[in-house]
Amino acid sequence: MNKYSADELFKIAHSHFQKKEFGKSIYLFEKLLKDFPENLQILRNISLAYAFSGTYQKAEESIKKIIKIKPDEPFAYQTLASVLKNQDKIDEMIKIINEGLKKNLINKKWDFQKKLLSPLIAKDKKEIDYYRKKIEKNLDEIISSEIELDYDNDQIISPPLFELTYTDKDNKEINKKMVRALKKIYQPLNHKITINRKSNDKIKIGFISEFFTDHTIGKLFKNLIFSLDLKFFDIVIYHSNKTKKGEIFKKFQNKQGFKNETLPIKLIEKIKIIEKEKFDILFYPDIGMSIEFYFLSLVRLAKYQIMSWGHPETTGSESIDFFLCSKNLITENSYKFYTEKFLIIDKLPMIYEKPNIENKLTDKDLSKKNIYSCPQTLFKFHPDFDDYLFDILKKDKKAVLYLLKDTHKIYYMKLLERFKKNKNFDPDRVIFLNPLNLNQFINHLGTSSVLLDPIYFGSGNSFHESMFYGTQTVTCPTEYIKSRIVSAAYNQMEVKNPPIVKNKDDYVDRAIEIANDKNILDKKKYYQEAANEKLFNTEDVGEKFNSILRELF
Repeated sequence: MNKYSADELFKIAHSHFQKKEFGKSIYLFEKLLKDFPENLQILRNISLAYAFSGTYQKAEESIKKIIKIKPDEPFAYQTLASVLKNQDKIDEMIKIINEGLKKNLINKKWDFQKKLLSPLIAKDKKEIDYYRKKIEKNLDEIISSEIELDYDNDQIISPPLFELTYTDKDNKEINKKMVRALKKIYQPLNHKITINRKSNDKIKIGFISEFFTDHTIGKLFKNLIFSLDLKFFDIVIYHSNKTKKGEIFKKFQNKQGFKNETLPIKLIEKIKIIEKEKFDILFYPDIGMSIEFYFLSLVRLAKYQIMSWGHPETTGSESIDFFLCSKNLITENSYKFYTEKFLIIDKLPMIYEKPNIENKLTDKDLSKKNIYSCPQTLFKFHPDFDDYLFDILKKDKKAVLYLLKDTHKIYYMKLLERFKKNKNFDPDRVIFLNPLNLNQFINHLGTSSVLLDPIYFGSGNSFHESMFYGTQTVTCPTEYIKSRIVSAAYNQMEVKNPPIVKNKDDYVDRAIEIANDKNILDKKKYYQEAANEKLFNTEDVGEKFNSILRELF
């Protein structure tokens, strides 16, 4: 390959990269590396292409090669840290951050970031407890420090919101401490405004989410938001630059009477735009799922700020006043775990459309036995849950358990390693499926004999999808809302003797009973009919939502 052709090939590869055609760019960069294996410019580009395409292991290898060739390469350390985080390699990530800080080759934000790290797939409970204690200690250090970061100048840290919530712990105090720490290091978060509202005005309400599109949040909240009466509400929908342009996104854009706006990247600019609107209410359906909107939610920008069950964990923030939820989600002790006050609706706060799919299953497909499935995000799998799954395999010799791989197989590989340490794990009867499209997913729920709700943080949207066919989900709710969505749905459906259990032995026995029921088809049709009547298209929830917001004024 002569120099001219190599230059041309590089330009073509880089052009593909800029167009986000990462597969094509990787193919050409790999060809170039065969002739120029230590060319830093090629290595920098291919490592980013690998990272953006989710090929994290190859990205890691390329960046480590850069560091070997040029140990003082600033680009390499923070990119490698990010790539390691995407692989849930937390210990290695901390080591790389420390090297970069020692050599003064990495953004100082990483000194804070390393203090707030925890794996999403834990090796065991000890590892969860170790990182939790470490985070609490480090939050105290951050609160007592005098260092500030510039959020809008590439100094954003990612707080461990997911990592902390997928456990059996009460996170109220640690989340309060998280908010204090972040407000200490990011001064714009302390911004406040005053709203003076005229009593005869419409209620001005803004809805903020990255996921008002073809996403669980879009499915759960679209119709609830669309139910608002424009005679009484002035409505603005705020999206992120990261929001994918799906069908639900288009429905928001085309909704008559709604104003849609995509917020800028910089926090200060977001604050200025929202402040000008002088909102009575800001509604965040999923605080914690989007980092940029989590930070925004910490700023007081409306008279009332409301969260809901898109991520059903307390914020610990004084800037969020209310949590919109169902009476069936809470217990008499729920208020102890939340800094927010509850706005309570009888039913789950959504108007969920019954799924519309093709290639529906036959009764024969729906009558299969001994097929167990837990098709949930793998970081919901707490180490305690392993025994639930494998005790089922031990007691039901015909059982086959289906789980879903994550897109890049990061969590799958880590979870599989943990599973192998369990004495009752049977690799021949645990099948990890590749990601499924919606039609395939719902049909998989239908062919399953029984579905298994993860303990501590259960299913939500997928339970509603499972009711298309009526497949039962065994659930073991705790006192925390994050584990109570399935049981709340059952209570709303008013079904007889739903599979809501209190301990592991009952969970295992009930799952086996359902999976071996000779009347399995009749039971599915019973649950399906109950869902059609009481779970889907609950228009009265919209009426209650309208009134509960109006009653705030």
